Amino acid sequence: MTTPVTTGAAQSVKPLRLLFALALLGYTALHLGFKLLIWIIPAMGTTLVSRSQSAGFLDLFVMSFPLVAVLIATHVAPPLPAAKLLTVVALVEYAVSVFFGAITFLIGLGGLGYVDTFPETVDAFGHIVLTVARLGLVALAGYAVLRVFLALGGRISLPTALNPPSA
Repeated sequence: MTTPVTTGAAQSVKPLRLLFALALLGYTALHLGFKLLIWIIPAMGTTLVSRSQSAGFLDLFVMSFPLVAVLIATHVAPPLPAAKLLTVVALVEYAVSVFFGAITFLIGLGGLGYVDTFPETVDAFGHIVLTVARLGLVALAGYAVLRVFLALGGRISLPTALNPPSA
């Protein structure tokens, strides 16, 4: 029994790039979908404000997974044939994350008005500052993906079979 000889670590992982990119984007989409359901559907003893304060649309991996997927697809030579589509999916995920992250942040501010002690004030201030920072990081990652998309041509074109006939 012989094992295939590879020339290096990079060559042994290159065939898995599409799988990694799809897995990272897929996990992020699933996470955002479930967080949206948890935010919308009221649970026992929760309010919209309390669910908004811990919504999770701006988690660390929501910031990083789509960007890593795009970098895997585009910055390792040769770029994947589906790189532009993967970039569009990442842009949509970032748009959803920023949109719902901003909405839940604004709604969650309503629950920060009841601080009585200094530790509660520090906690509320930390919540505001860190959420704004996370929102900025997600927006920055989205901007980086947008730049990659524009460098790839910046257009989404339908396959010729799906183009409507010209009149």
